[in-house]
Amino acid sequence: MVDLVPAFTRDVTGLGHHGTGDLEVELCTQRDLERAQDLFRLSYAAA
Repeated sequence: MVDLVPAFTRDVTGLGHHGTGDLEVELCTQRDLERAQDLFRLSYAAA
C-alpha cells in the first residue's frame, strides 16, 4: 500500500481511467519524477 500525497498521488480505484493499476502519479517537475521512481520500481517488482 502506498501513502497518498495530495497533489502528487491519487487512488483511482473505481474511476474510469486509462492505464493499469489504481494509483495516479502527477508528474509536474523533475523533483516529482525523482520522488516517483521508487513507486515505479515497486510497481514493476510486484508485477
